[in-house]
Amino acid sequence: MLEVFIASLVIQIFGLVTPLFTQLLLDRVVVQGSTLTLTAVGLGLVIFGLFRVALTGLRQYLLDHTANKVNLAMIVGFITHTFRLPLRFFEFRYVGDIMARLQENRKIERFLTGEALSIVLDLLTVFIYVGLMFWYSWKMALLALVIVPPFFLLAIIATPFLQKISREIFAALAEESGYLIQSLTGVRTVKSLAIEQVVRWRWEEFLNKSIRKNFSGQIISNRLQVFSLTIESLVTTGLLWFGAWLVIQGELTIGQLVAFNMLIGNVINPFQRLTVLWNELQEVIIAVERINDVIDTEPEEDLQSQARYYLTDLRGDIIFDKVTFRYHPESETNVLENLSFEIKAGQTVALVGRSGSGKTTISKLVLGLYTPTDGKIFIDGHDITSISLSSLRQRVGVVDQDTFLFGGTIRDNLTLARPSATQAEIIEAAQLAGADEFIQKLPMSYETQIGEGGGLLSGGQRQRLAIARALLGNPRLLIFDEATSHLDVESERIIQTNLNRILKGRTTLIIAHRLSTVRNAHIILVLDRGVLIEQGNHEQLMAKKGHYYYLNHQQLN
Repeated sequence: MLEVFIASLVIQIFGLVTPLFTQLLLDRVVVQGSTLTLTAVGLGLVIFGLFRVALTGLRQYLLDHTANKVNLAMIVGFITHTFRLPLRFFEFRYVGDIMARLQENRKIERFLTGEALSIVLDLLTVFIYVGLMFWYSWKMALLALVIVPPFFLLAIIATPFLQKISREIFAALAEESGYLIQSLTGVRTVKSLAIEQVVRWRWEEFLNKSIRKNFSGQIISNRLQVFSLTIESLVTTGLLWFGAWLVIQGELTIGQLVAFNMLIGNVINPFQRLTVLWNELQEVIIAVERINDVIDTEPEEDLQSQARYYLTDLRGDIIFDKVTFRYHPESETNVLENLSFEIKAGQTVALVGRSGSGKTTISKLVLGLYTPTDGKIFIDGHDITSISLSSLRQRVGVVDQDTFLFGGTIRDNLTLARPSATQAEIIEAAQLAGADEFIQKLPMSYETQIGEGGGLLSGGQRQRLAIARALLGNPRLLIFDEATSHLDVESERIIQTNLNRILKGRTTLIIAHRLSTVRNAHIILVLDRGVLIEQGNHEQLMAKKGHYYYLNHQQLN
């Protein structure tokens, strides 16, 4: 920044050369008719002009370099903080809204390192020009400074209108981009339902609204510019008339008048640009509000201010002690109610019950994605709130019912958690998951591109890859949330055959609707509306002829 300031200062000093040499040219050279002096002045103007151009280019290079550094720091900081936010933050926001806020970082960067920095540097050197103007004529200098208060008054009057329209522009843009991202993400559903035209029409409504808001903002900006140019025109005309009158009175020479008018341009221009800058500043203020909405959200764990226990190893002991949970703090309905159970290391535990009974919520609590509303959860004897969540999740393998794969190769997806895995380890995990067979039939085997979200694979293939990915990390705790729901009979048979090897030495939490897949579990926890109503193994629960018995017969029938 120091280099930019020095370059700007020198550029402005060189800017003094032209009006001073012009005065010399008119008052001395033209009057005296000296060809030699004319040549010297002309040569001086060329040399100083070239230096000024070179320094202007250097300053722009330094500004661009600074802008890139600021841009990198701001965006990396925003994304780093965003990934540290709790799952709750993302579940109640649209992706398009978060992306819109990310783009606001670039708006702030462009403001700080672009016009704003340039005007600030120019305003610092305006005092040099003003001093020279007073040296020429204090009367004309005072008249020239009359332009300053109207510019500031104009900016103050426009502020509430600019802030209001800036908020509306952001909201409309976030709504439009959010809907577009949803539509493209769900393009398979859009095409399946043949609603391309409906989706396009609705998106066009959002787009038109965004364009209208932008146009309203442009109208306000244009009006500001018109007022600004009007003020400049009136002051410039007044100065020219008053200067000519001073020349007639003999208080000013022709050269001094021309030089003064050249200087006034360097003084008025920053203030005129200041009006435009004020408009941009209001947009930036709103952008800061939007970004702070994310930045002010408390991260899952603040590693700098909290000393958390780092799990170097995980046995897999889990205790729920009178756990109550609800997703919305203001909600009166609990998803889980006074839940207590114990899972010992190495046990396979199944969670069964109707949809909405809280099975998946338990898995989210075990991962620390949510904090209990009441009660405590212990992992290996440690309160989960005192454990480093990253160290816990690194030792847990999770297969969700909604499988997500990244664009790239099969190998890229399998080795996400273990980039250093060997080919033999990758193949072994794929074989356990019943995925190796179909992978080997692909043109590029494990190097095959699978498209965004694994779109080039079937649902069953994606699920098998997700299982293999979870196993490759060699986790001590496995969570299968409807992990076999999309598998065909043959693939499920392969996994069931390999189940003993998969579960050996691991604590496993299985969430299932198909009760045939959980009969061999050590413990089956039966949930209904967030309440644990039964627990035991398959034989014990069938003998009770309670809720589990009813669910079994319901599926058989």
